[in-house]
Amino acid sequence: MKKLLAILISVIMCVALLASCNKECDNHADEDGDGICDLCNFKYEFLFKLTADGAGYELDRVGAGYEGAGVVIPEKHKGLPVVEIGYGAFKSEKKLTSVVIPDSVTLISDDAFENQTSLTSVNVGKNVVTVGVSAFEGCTSLKTVVISDATQYIYASAFEGCTALEAVTLGKNVKEITGSAFENCTSLKTISIPASVEKMGAWVFYGNTMTDIYLGVSAPGETWSEKWSEGINGDVNIHWASPNP
Repeated sequence: MKKLLAILISVIMCVALLASCNKECDNHADEDGDGICDLCNFKYEFLFKLTADGAGYELDRVGAGYEGAGVVIPEKHKGLPVVEIGYGAFKSEKKLTSVVIPDSVTLISDDAFENQTSLTSVNVGKNVVTVGVSAFEGCTSLKTVVISDATQYIYASAFEGCTALEAVTLGKNVKEITGSAFENCTSLKTISIPASVEKMGAWVFYGNTMTDIYLGVSAPGETWSEKWSEGINGDVNIHWASPNP
């Protein structure tokens, strides 16, 4: 009887241990940073770190539990908002096919999704202010990008080499589009640039064979590079003071 009771207790303990390994245990530690809980062996999908002000979390990188394909980034971690996608967080993780970025995120850092060659769609949260340098560079399967009205800065090479990109919608409050932001997006034929753009870098559309660029302003601003439209293949029609086709 005692032996049977001991076996029963052991079974119950094993079941409890397995159950604890199927959820993130906030009180445990990952001292070696391998994405696996040191005590319960839970495999974290994402690894986070506190922002400098301690008010939110940055998604630092993918963890041992990351399986790719369609990813929905959580809006909160340990009760605080996820506000940043960190530098190179998903860089070269080829398995990613789609990503939903929550409204809590305000910054997509440099190289965040660089060379995600299987990524076909991105749902950018409505509060993203900054798309960093090379954030989506080399995402050769990405076809459509919608930038929300919150976005103000699209930095250098943000979408460079996105050769399948056919449609880009820019929000009405974009202030800066810097050098080579859409370079070698060879499937992009037309784009509308809002009147809010104060600064345009050089070679923004270099290497593209474009037919039409619609601009909300009537003339280049003082901080527009003289080379902003250089390097476009063929004869592109530039429509000033015509924000919408």
